Amino acid sequence: MLYLFPTGLEAKRFSELHPNRRVVISGVGMAATAATLARLNARHPLAGEVVVLAGIAGTYGEECEVGGVVEVVRESVVELPERFREEYSVEPYTSLKPVASNTVSGCGAESCGADIENMEGATLFAMSTAMGFRAVQIRAISNRVGEGFERWHIEQALEALAESLSEIV
Repeated sequence: MLYLFPTGLEAKRFSELHPNRRVVISGVGMAATAATLARLNARHPLAGEVVVLAGIAGTYGEECEVGGVVEVVRESVVELPERFREEYSVEPYTSLKPVASNTVSGCGAESCGADIENMEGATLFAMSTAMGFRAVQIRAISNRVGEGFERWHIEQALEALAESLSEIV
């Protein structure tokens, strides 16, 4: 199992709890995540592996609690014109609440029926389809979409993320 985190901050607590797990920092956003997965696949094909993308996310409504942890099972790049927008779906891997997510380039896109937003998820699912690995996306809710950064609950979300990931190790 490979654990992929957008930032070192998101990976820190999990890495402390599980120092022998394969943890890779992908970088933030779609391009950085695609480049990281392509580089990893070139070194050692990912086909047949489980790749867990884990990080924080914002929630659009009241369905997801700030500080809670969810599993993304449906994802799309909401900022693309609808005629080009692909929706990715996977079967749940965990017992966490399954949610729909939007991959965005910046915070605050319209929900278009999604529960949460993040910046890397659609890339994980697209690369999974192309490379043949099992994609699992786990997100801890740090904020409500549209809230100022000073109101985000990052530490609470990161602690919850590490605890939830520890249960599926």
